[in-house]
This record gives sequence, C-alpha cells and structure tokens, in this order.
Amino acid sequence: MKTDIDNYLFSDMYELEGEDAQKAAISFKGRKYTFEEISLSVNYLANKLLEIGVKEGDHVALLSMNSYNWFIAFLAIIRVGAVAVLNNYILRHNDLVNAIKNSDCTFLIHGKYIAEAKDPDDLEKLSKECGIDENRILSIREKDIIFKKILKDYTPVPLKEIEDREKESKRTSHIIFTTGTTAAPKAVMLSQYGLMNIIYHNFYKLDDIASPSFMCLLPMFHCFGLLVVMAFLSYKRLVYINEMSSALDMYKEFLKARCGDYASVSIIFDKLAKAPGFWIHKGRFVKHCIVGGGFTSDKQLKFLEKKYVNAQFLNGYGQTECSPLISLVYPDSPGKKKKTVGLPMDDIEIVIQDPNTKEVITEERRPGEILIKGYVLCNGYYKLPKEKQPFDDNGYLHTGDLGYLDDDGYLNLTGRLKDIIIRKGENISPSEIEKAFEKYKEFTRVRVLGFPSLTDGEYIIAVVEMKRRPLVFNESTYLNDLHSVLPSIKIPTHIIYLPKFPLNANGKLDERKLRELCLDKMNKIVDHALYRETARLLYKLKKQN
Repeated sequence: MKTDIDNYLFSDMYELEGEDAQKAAISFKGRKYTFEEISLSVNYLANKLLEIGVKEGDHVALLSMNSYNWFIAFLAIIRVGAVAVLNNYILRHNDLVNAIKNSDCTFLIHGKYIAEAKDPDDLEKLSKECGIDENRILSIREKDIIFKKILKDYTPVPLKEIEDREKESKRTSHIIFTTGTTAAPKAVMLSQYGLMNIIYHNFYKLDDIASPSFMCLLPMFHCFGLLVVMAFLSYKRLVYINEMSSALDMYKEFLKARCGDYASVSIIFDKLAKAPGFWIHKGRFVKHCIVGGGFTSDKQLKFLEKKYVNAQFLNGYGQTECSPLISLVYPDSPGKKKKTVGLPMDDIEIVIQDPNTKEVITEERRPGEILIKGYVLCNGYYKLPKEKQPFDDNGYLHTGDLGYLDDDGYLNLTGRLKDIIIRKGENISPSEIEKAFEKYKEFTRVRVLGFPSLTDGEYIIAVVEMKRRPLVFNESTYLNDLHSVLPSIKIPTHIIYLPKFPLNANGKLDERKLRELCLDKMNKIVDHALYRETARLLYKLKKQN
C-alpha cells in the first residue's frame, strides 16, 4: 500500500512517541542509541548551530568520516533550515577547498578526515583558505561531543516550529557532489521530499522480509549510503553505522554484529568474502545484500552468490541527481532478473530515447538513453546555468545511460552514452567487448575505453586487472583469440595491463584516473609526440558534446 508522504520531513522518521521512541535505532562503535536519543541529540546540536549563528538558508560544510555524530549533525543542519553540504572525507586539501568554496559554505562542521590525519594543521589551513572564521567552525569529534554523557542531564530546548511543511520538504536541504568518475564533480541540490518519497513509496516492499538489524558499509556523504540508512531507520530497524576506516575494521564489525541485511558496493562485498576465515562461516547470517553501483560482471555476481551461501544480492541503479534510486531488484524478483537493475521506483516516469533522432523508442528491447521524470529528481546543479542543468525542456533528466525495459518491466543497462566508441564510422558499445573478456578467468576486472585515433576515429583500448601479476603480459595471445567471438572492427587495438584499477572513496572505478594511466601507456605505445595532448583535447570535446 502506497502512502502520500509529500510533506514528510526527516524529523518524522525519528521524532516518535511511546514504545517506538525507546527502540534501539543506531549502533556505532558498540554504543546503541534509541530514536528518542536521536531526537534529543538533534535538538542539542541544532541549538549549538543556532548559537554560532547558523541561519535559514546558510550552507554548512559537513566533513567527517561516518559516525553517529555525523548523522546527528546532518539532521541538525536541516532542522534549523540550513543546507548540509556533504564533503568526501578522503579528498585532498585542494579538492576540499574547491568544493567548500564553490558551494558557498559559510560554516564548517568537522570530525575526522584524511587530509587532517596526514597534516595536523590542515583544518586551520582549510578554514583560512575557505574564508570561514574560527567562531563558525564546530567540532563533532567523539572526544568533543559525547552524546551519551550529554543526554543524561539534557532538557530539550524548543526550536521554532516549521510553519510550511510542504515548502520545507521540497526546499534544497542537502547538497551532494557527484563522484566525478568521468567529469568534474557537480553540486547536486537534493531535498527531503525526493529521498523520503523513495523510501515510503518503495522500501515498504522490503519491510516484511527485512532483518531486525542492518549494516551500512558505505560512506554516508554518498547519496546511496545516506538513503539506505534513512530507509532502514524509517522502518524501525537497528542500523549499524560503520566508520569505514579500514577493511580490517569493517570485517571485524561484520563478524561481531552479524546483521541480516547489508548495503555496500560489489568491491566491498568481494573484499569481505576474501578476508581470512570467511570460508569458515561463509556469511551464513547474511540474508540480503543491497548493491549500489552494480556488478563489474556476471562472473562477479556468481562468485559472491557462491561465497555468501544464504544471501540474496539485490542490485540497485541510480544517480545522485535522482535522490539517488531509480530501480531496484527485490527479493521476490525471478532469478533471471538478478542481472538486470530491477524494477523502476513506483510512480516515476521512464522514457527510452533514441540518442540520435531524440525520438521515444517504443520497440521492445531496443536500447536508448534512459530519461527520468518524477519525485526522485533533484532541484538541479548549484550555481550552474540553465544550459548545464540535467533536465530538458520537458522536465526529463537525461541519465547518459543506455538501456531498455524488458517485457516484465525490468530495467536493463547496456552501456553509457558517452562511452560509445566510434571506430571507422561505426558505433561500438564497450559492454559487448567487455562481455567477451569474461571467458578469461585470469582477469578480475576489464574496462574498455575509446581513445582518439588520427586515422580510425577512436582506438579501442581494453584495460585489464589480473589475479596474479604476470611475469610477461602478452596481449597478442588475447587479441588473436578474441577473433573467435568478436568481429574484426570490435577487436581492441591494444590491451593494457594494470596491477590495480584506481577506485574512489565509494569503491567505484575512478575512470578519470584510469584514463590518465592509460594515456601514459598510450603515449608510449603510439609513440607520437603530440598524442597525449591531442587525446586530452578530443576527449574533452567529446564530453562537452
């Protein structure tokens, strides 16, 4: 049963009464917090924000690793009517300065973050370069704010009531930066309206089968991590927040908590399955694994299903601009649908458009660009002009992803629009070539990229990662063998071996860095003095178009 929740706020999730208020809601580092304690914690920190001068509409930078205090700070910023700007705690100093300045933050709330761990003076430098006064900075480090002690004698101080709930739910409440795997990150303006509608219109399908406890193995500054934490809290499950400080710590808490449900990216589930001693318990306590970012291959899905003996893997698809979920595989989905990205969110509109003619595709299983319209959409990109916003004149968001809806309504992805390689006048999808590489068991990852060619339009470059570092990598062996499964025009120009693919903080492939590494290799392979600069320029033009 669907519920109209257009005017619900985040506070409706934790400001509960009676027995519900006393239920355990969050566990962090062995401490459990009830819904009532969340409400009191938000009240306390919201008043602290008012004391340092935070006003309605102010942009407040939130910079910290996952913690209970981070979550409370996020809710408190929004509770006072400000905008929470969520920053990636793994970013380098200069990238943090750019993100905070470009999003016009005038306050900074901080906990532990990587740049300061490397340089103890980083916070002082950061605030100075961002023009944020010392009296506008608030520490949420656990040593500075210990809520278990504060709440023992705390009497809540009334906050000004929100008068227009509908306006408040649709306003920009938080800003999340796109991951920037292929282009410069954009500041996406999101609302309580979009996120809460996704939860209450769709996650009720998981309510009957969800386990009593859930663990988030994702950074909460990321849209998907934030969504799943909110979703399981909304359905009154105990949520374990992991600091995400190291793979070992994640594995220790994974074993200690023994939750039934988890959410992460495939690379994290893969790392846990390869941890020492996993073979003994085989994750038998795990019932559901919600996967953001999809699987790198069908082979990886089969590997994880074999390792986690009782678990169902639920593939999700989305974008930050969609708050972030577009579709999800549910536990009752047929087995053959696991390789899809699931059923679209209820009450959103999906259109498949021909990227060349811009006409709507009505033929079944014919891929095109996926366009989205509905309550999931963001409020746009902060400070970017209309022509750079993600919506067309009809209000559709252009995802840049290629795919189709099958006969049963499941969404299938076939590639990225900007990934299409044009070779000798023919459009070639990298995913088809990547699938051909699945026959080689020695490869753990494969990515096919297009690089400008002075004669053929684009080179097809396959980048591979292997289980074991080879003494000699012989690409000709694979190139010759691929002729048995691919037409000549789709055979890669070169196969480049990398010891390890670069990943970002979310465990996703950092394609910008991957291209940088490939350009270095290509510059030597092609042996053309101007190749690197030409390739960079042409690739930049391709992205703009």
